[in-house]
Amino acid sequence: MRLIKQLGIVWATLEKWLQFRRLRIPLMLLVVLVTLICVIQPDFQWLRRISNQTVLILILWLILGVAFLMLRSKTLSMVCLSCCALLCLHLKNASNISLAAPQVVVDQNSKFSICHFNLSSIQERLDEELKLIDQIRPDILVFQEFTPQFEDQIIEYYDSVYSDYTEFVRMDDYGQVVFTSFPVLDKDTFLIYNIPVIRVRFQIDEEKVIQLISHYNLPPITSQYKEDSKMVFSQLSDFIAQAGEPVIYLGTLNYVSWDNELVRFRYRAELNDSRRSFFPSFSNSNKSLFYAPVDHIYYNKYLDCLQFKKVENSSNQKIGIRGEYQLSRNEEILTTAKE
Repeated sequence: MRLIKQLGIVWATLEKWLQFRRLRIPLMLLVVLVTLICVIQPDFQWLRRISNQTVLILILWLILGVAFLMLRSKTLSMVCLSCCALLCLHLKNASNISLAAPQVVVDQNSKFSICHFNLSSIQERLDEELKLIDQIRPDILVFQEFTPQFEDQIIEYYDSVYSDYTEFVRMDDYGQVVFTSFPVLDKDTFLIYNIPVIRVRFQIDEEKVIQLISHYNLPPITSQYKEDSKMVFSQLSDFIAQAGEPVIYLGTLNYVSWDNELVRFRYRAELNDSRRSFFPSFSNSNKSLFYAPVDHIYYNKYLDCLQFKKVENSSNQKIGIRGEYQLSRNEEILTTAKE
């Protein structure tokens, strides 16, 4: 009873304080300012950290909007709920807007699965994580941050599992290796402003070809890294948009899905995001609530995404992402191995 009485006193005090304009106006300005930061995304590192938490902020505005309404502060409630609605529209514009699930193709030869892992995130328990990945056994397996310390162990482990692989070993974060169960038609690694991009074309059936493009993007923590990312995304978007065949683009891009830079790239390249939603969650990591995904798998109009999910280890910690795709039934794919 004493606790209930104390909570009642606190509630009455809050309700009284919110009647003062000197408190209401700064609160409203703060809510509006944070919302504008999430939408406009000013090019400052400490403001970018705020915009990366747009989903959490949206949930916070919703909770505060209801709380202020119960505290009889209608103005504050309307501001919070309006900003919540604005952030919803912002995230919707930055996401995969196709709501209808694609029809499953009867021909199983037109379906394939892809997994993407960053070796820096699984190196502490590498043997255990590799056994977990081996249970998933995707058709295409991509490892990034492939440095010489992993070369012997990774290649030896998967060389007998997959029919072919393409490796690009580097001392820095740009190294990659791609394992595949499909025949490789051609493969190359090209530079865009000194940033290596790996490109592999697979033949998944007699007359069906898919193209995989992958690269690691340094986090935008300096002005030079930001400029490099913009130039790489600009040139890469033109290259992907002109591909004329099924394309999968993936990598650790170090941008969240709703970042304006990544959204512009996706629209220019005519790509869809495999990740249809994201919701913060708790796990064994105390930072998981503030975690935002920076690894992505995109696909173009010649493909449908049947499934996308994160890959978790035995401790419920995310170690990678997995997607399942099929050739779209709405497009005529005339690409052949000869082309």
